[in-house]
Amino acid sequence: MIKIGQLAKKIGISKKTLYHYENVGILKPSLIKDNGYRYYDEQAISQLQRILLLKSIGYTLEQIKILFDSESETGENQTWIHSLSEQVKLIEAEKERLSRLQYYLNATIHVIKLKGHLEPQEMLDVIEDLNRRTLVNGIIPARFDEALEITKEQKEILERLPVIGSDDPRLEEILSIFNEVRDILHMDPKSNTVQQIAHTLYIKTLELFEGDEELMNFYWELINPSSDNELVLGMNTEVTAYIDKMFYHYENNKAKKEERKEKNE
Repeated sequence: MIKIGQLAKKIGISKKTLYHYENVGILKPSLIKDNGYRYYDEQAISQLQRILLLKSIGYTLEQIKILFDSESETGENQTWIHSLSEQVKLIEAEKERLSRLQYYLNATIHVIKLKGHLEPQEMLDVIEDLNRRTLVNGIIPARFDEALEITKEQKEILERLPVIGSDDPRLEEILSIFNEVRDILHMDPKSNTVQQIAHTLYIKTLELFEGDEELMNFYWELINPSSDNELVLGMNTEVTAYIDKMFYHYENNKAKKEERKEKNE
């Protein structure tokens, strides 16, 4: 047997911790002498190692005590299997909670990037809206009405679009362009600067829709927010209205270039 100080040093914990384990009833000394010295045998050391193992996988001292107390009532292996299974369920629930929290934070960051700012109440509204939706594999996937007049292939393209709150790098590219647009709202949408941004946004957006320009235009009309409807979190009516103007002139310029090209041919 070894003294409490030797055990503490050997295991790498404090004597105070060993006293605490004794007080809560999960590790009794093998021997307490008249002078108060505590000694621990191999069985007690094994019990301590079990405590440390359980703590390392998330057990509280209360849970450990319940486990140890129940071992005397049922078979040891059966008790451990049941307890560990319960611990797995708790961990899964915590993973779900943390995953949802991570998504909320990312989604709120993305909405701020889209809108340029967000008041505390608006942030609460965003989180409340997200809380009503179902989390799947760490994100809230886009859901589209089955009645949409698009092909099966087009619907699959929509379902592959990056989602607000996800870590899809394509989303960051689009958010960056939206930030640029918000900074140029004061400029003439026909200007060269604005039209260069329109071209970049057109190319990047067309990539998202895998080259399907018809679907890209359909989706833009679908998500363009009205005063009382916001299908995509963070979509800003002022910004989307300006983008409409940008693309009106961009499409006109594109059509003129194509017309001149046909004449030259």
